[in-house]
Amino acid sequence: MAKKALKKAAKKKKPANKNIKIGKIGILEVFEDENAPASAAEQYRLKVEKLEKEVLILREIAEVTNKDFSLDKILERFLELLMDTICADAGSLLLVDKASDTLTFTAALGKKAGKLKDYKLKMGEGIAGWVAQSGKAIITPDVKKDIRFSPTISRAIKYATRNILCVPLKFEHDILGVVELLNKHGNGAFDENDLAIVSAYVPYVSMIIKNAQLFIENKNRIHRLEHLMQLTEYVNSTLNIDTLFDMILGISMDTLGAEAGSIMMLDEEKQTLKFAAVSGPKSGKLKEVKVPVGEGIAGWVIRENRGVLITDAQSDPRFFKEADQKTDFKTKSVLAVPLRTKNNLIGVVEVLNKKNNESFNSDDMLMLEALSNQAAIAIENARLYANVKELFVNTVRSLATAIETKDVYTRGHSERVTMFSGLMAKALSFSEEETENLNLTGILHDIGKIGVDESILRKPSKLTEAEYTEIMKHPEYAANILEAIPQLRHIIPAVKHHHERYDGNGYPSKLKGEKIPYFSRILAIADTFDAMSSSRPYRQALPFNVCIEEIKRCAGTQFDPELAEVAVKAFKLWHGLKMKNTKEK
Repeated sequence: MAKKALKKAAKKKKPANKNIKIGKIGILEVFEDENAPASAAEQYRLKVEKLEKEVLILREIAEVTNKDFSLDKILERFLELLMDTICADAGSLLLVDKASDTLTFTAALGKKAGKLKDYKLKMGEGIAGWVAQSGKAIITPDVKKDIRFSPTISRAIKYATRNILCVPLKFEHDILGVVELLNKHGNGAFDENDLAIVSAYVPYVSMIIKNAQLFIENKNRIHRLEHLMQLTEYVNSTLNIDTLFDMILGISMDTLGAEAGSIMMLDEEKQTLKFAAVSGPKSGKLKEVKVPVGEGIAGWVIRENRGVLITDAQSDPRFFKEADQKTDFKTKSVLAVPLRTKNNLIGVVEVLNKKNNESFNSDDMLMLEALSNQAAIAIENARLYANVKELFVNTVRSLATAIETKDVYTRGHSERVTMFSGLMAKALSFSEEETENLNLTGILHDIGKIGVDESILRKPSKLTEAEYTEIMKHPEYAANILEAIPQLRHIIPAVKHHHERYDGNGYPSKLKGEKIPYFSRILAIADTFDAMSSSRPYRQALPFNVCIEEIKRCAGTQFDPELAEVAVKAFKLWHGLKMKNTKEK
């Protein structure tokens, strides 16, 4: 028809340069020369159709991008547009995972497409792997005749692949992934026109993917810097070594998106590593496990004094399988770095199994090293503090023991009072700091007896009124002694008033009710309970049940009634466990 129309027009001798409108793209109108050959007119029409499809795709790209910035949703919509445009039965969009050198299915549409998310392709594997590796687009009219085609996934998901069109997703010189279209509708095959449409479209997709990746990378960097600052803030807020271990491990796992992790500390003398903090399923079972230096991944890190990134732990000969066997946890990947201070190698921090089936990478390694550097300094400071505190407490205990040598009848009394008050502290859910202060108060509550004459302290018979008056001065003597020690001034009120009574008839200040310091009210119960349950020169120790009944009887007069109730429950629980252990032995 076009040829006849052109011949008829030629007979009428129309002007050679007159153009005929043949189509419209947006606001652009497309014309052809009336006198052009029929084949040229057909070519124009094909160009118009191609341009119309490209414009449609670009409009859809703009629309979906403006509505949603979820990369997965955008890519899925793009894939859908491509499949509709070039009449493909199925398709997928795979992105390069540089850490593992694989292609992952980010979007997939068509029959059995849902099953593809479970698979990965190695670079160079199959048509998609070849395109990603070479950076070249390809049309495969018949996959049976192309040796690059790998039928593994098709067979696994039971999808019959006949032909493929695959184009790389590039941004400048960087291969981001590939888009793969499968099985032209009917019995047809993809052609150069289909390739041209897809090739025109992918630069826009590539740019969106690259921008999204940069956005995610920057967001992750900010997230990680925030965690590094958070760790710095946390480690400077506590000197408790156990709390510190948990903080460090928690922040490391959260920052790197790990399923589990551990901190192992080095025992230089025994040349072993012991778990100091563990997170993950049944992790408590690992607390008693010790790993010799040089064994396992952590042992290797200590021996070599450098970090390691392992993508397949089960096949790595260094992997310490006993940990998995004890916890029923399957370690897939490991990232481990040494904990070291300026002069010392003190342990290893490791994180396991990155979430969402992702892989640890070199950026993760750098981040964990940065975290471990901060952590190692904090751990060393906490250790030094713990050593100083232990020395201080041992000195205090020695002082209390030395004082008790003056009174042979109450030897060990301060330790027992500390233990009984500690039982109450646990029942009251005291913080660690509160418990430590109560312990110091218990150890030193009778330090004032150093100012009492030994003849009174050692007297085996009943004290006279004058002697008892002298004994009653020991809380004030204690307050005067502790006043000279700045580190102990905060416990002075509790020590000074541990002989006050709830009804106001105690000493030295006859304080009443809640005006008595809280620690003093606890010590009053613990002190009396030990006095009753211990043997004295003038009587044998009273039976446990008698002591408990006396605490109950004196609640509200001698003792704070609420604390007396707490003490009775705590002491009964302790006594029950003690009797059970005695029977078992």
